[in-house]
Amino acid sequence: MFYRMLPLAGLLGLGVLVVTAQQAAPPRVFTAAQAEAGRVAYERTCGKCHTPTLMGRKGEPGEAPPLNSLSDSYQKFIGPRGFVAPLAGRVFLDRWGGRTAGQLIERFQETVDDPYFKFENMTDETTVDITAYVLQVNGAKAGNEPLTRANGVIVNSLTQ
Repeated sequence: MFYRMLPLAGLLGLGVLVVTAQQAAPPRVFTAAQAEAGRVAYERTCGKCHTPTLMGRKGEPGEAPPLNSLSDSYQKFIGPRGFVAPLAGRVFLDRWGGRTAGQLIERFQETVDDPYFKFENMTDETTVDITAYVLQVNGAKAGNEPLTRANGVIVNSLTQ
């Protein structure tokens, strides 16, 4: 009986191998140049509150840059708890992973348009570049196609 089942087990194993080999690579929806421009822009803008690591703030002592080093308007926006949501990692992906890259760009644009923030040289293109950088930090890979506001690819499909 055991010997009769061996060919069946072998075929099932081969089927699993074929299915696994057919999985497509995650889409690549931004360029390396966009992600690099986004990194530079992030460091001079968003990184002040969300921190250079993109892991946000929990309001704990020792977070960098120190909260008291930020402008009064940033401190007021952050509030006394000192909490700023992360832009990388599991918490971020749990919140934004099911949405599209275009929706993420839109959310970042809303923040940029907030009167608390008066970022110099912040354009619509800069917001797209920062989004490319955030996607890259979360595991997405650069490709040949530039990221656009109309991108409908789900964030989690980029970071797998």
